[in-house]
Amino acid sequence: MVTILYPRKLKRLLFPKRRRSSGFTLLELLVAMIIGSLIVIALLTLVVQLTETNQKDAARSQVQQDMQAATDFIAQELREAVFVYNGDCLQGYGPPTATTLATTCPGIINHIPTAMVSANRTPVLAFWRTKKLPAAISTLCGTAPNPQELSDSKTAGDNALVKAGVPCLAGYSYSLVVYAIDKKTPGDTWAGNARLIRYELSQFTDGATTAANQNMGYVNPLQDPTYTFQQWPYTKTLLNRQTAEALQPGRPTASLANPAVLVDFLDEKKAGDPTGPGASTTVPTPNCEEFGADATDTVGQANALTPLATSNPPRGFYACVRGGGVRTAKTTGENQEVLLVMKGNVTGQNGFNEKFDNNERISPLQTRVLIRGVVDKP
Repeated sequence: MVTILYPRKLKRLLFPKRRRSSGFTLLELLVAMIIGSLIVIALLTLVVQLTETNQKDAARSQVQQDMQAATDFIAQELREAVFVYNGDCLQGYGPPTATTLATTCPGIINHIPTAMVSANRTPVLAFWRTKKLPAAISTLCGTAPNPQELSDSKTAGDNALVKAGVPCLAGYSYSLVVYAIDKKTPGDTWAGNARLIRYELSQFTDGATTAANQNMGYVNPLQDPTYTFQQWPYTKTLLNRQTAEALQPGRPTASLANPAVLVDFLDEKKAGDPTGPGASTTVPTPNCEEFGADATDTVGQANALTPLATSNPPRGFYACVRGGGVRTAKTTGENQEVLLVMKGNVTGQNGFNEKFDNNERISPLQTRVLIRGVVDKP
């Protein structure tokens, strides 16, 4: 039997129709994977950028809060101060002579530990405040014999506390406080470029139990009516009381290897430093124009700035002090006034690279403090 193949059937036998397979080709899968990867990378990049932005904002806020807390702390101490030195008397001119005694200051930095005046440390602000006597010393005062002889004069009777210069009747002694900028050095445990440290020369050592437990180089700045804060520690006869009258004679020798740090991440830039990489603007020299005797008193304005501009110190923290030198008050009985300025720098915080530190300075904080101390009180 012969089968006749029609053209259509013959075509189907010779050229069978291919069935289309389901799914994607390898090329389609590769394209889809590439597109998906790009989307994931873009999303991850966005997430990382948002995280870094939040981290940097948090770091800036934290540093600014720390600067504010430090400023408030110093302002509170200044409200308790009895005398604040301007830049001229902080720097000083060394031991006075008969001709310079009335017109210059010997300089606070010459009578505090040398560790506070090292290459990386710049004293900024110095002032005297009152400090209560230690509890053990107060107890000694209360139980001392000859209570009628407990005046604050070393010549009063034979009382041992009086001879040691203990101000039992007052119940407090004067304490010298100095703030300094401490720049970062290799091996530092602190992360910021600079920090603000605090030094205090008080009459008694920590944990003092007897009148003999006094700090080296301490002498009461007002032990005698002829003594002044500006000329401390010298007398009118040019005697250095730190070596001649102190119970523990000599210049203070604290090592300050681990000083008391008030705040980290302080800006360490100096006047003239660029405000940013490749920037044409520079950090300006602070101006204390309103702190002179008048608008033409350029010397008084320059001396009010502490520290002085002559040594071009770091300007992360500085102050303008009214009436803090020799004969600088406009009128007798003028209260001192202090303008504090503090700037932070977040370089060293998480997310901030040190090579971009010029960009990471934050806005400065300012505060004014009226001092209870009165210059040349009548």
